[in-house]
Amino acid sequence: FLYYAIAIITVLYSLPEVSYGQKSSLIRQGTATLLETHGHPFLILGGELGNSSASSVNDIKKIFPKLERIGLNTVLVPAYWDLIEPSEGQFDFTLTDAVLQHARQNNLKVIFSMVRCMEKLHELLRASLV
Repeated sequence: FLYYAIAIITVLYSLPEVSYGQKSSLIRQGTATLLETHGHPFLILGGELGNSSASSVNDIKKIFPKLERIGLNTVLVPAYWDLIEPSEGQFDFTLTDAVLQHARQNNLKVIFSMVRCMEKLHELLRASLV
């Protein structure tokens, strides 16, 4: 959990502009720090999709309405590098675009977890050292 909290804070702190041109920021109040987005405090009520439940557009279509119904406002979604770049230099953002589209339709914010990115980075580093 601490890993995800640090990742969220890092992303939010380093990217202050959100897609609607509003600022997101971390605000200190005494000993507490709160996240503000769109000019209002934002409490993450989040869930995480399992690896197999985020690998197709049909899964996303079925799952996201359920997440909204149970009161979540944020979802951690694995983004598979081998699906984004199926072959070197060719990119396919179909799944990530669908995630964002269905998140908007269901009033959810998305945090992408880059699955297998470190493995890919290690492969690239090893190849460059040879």
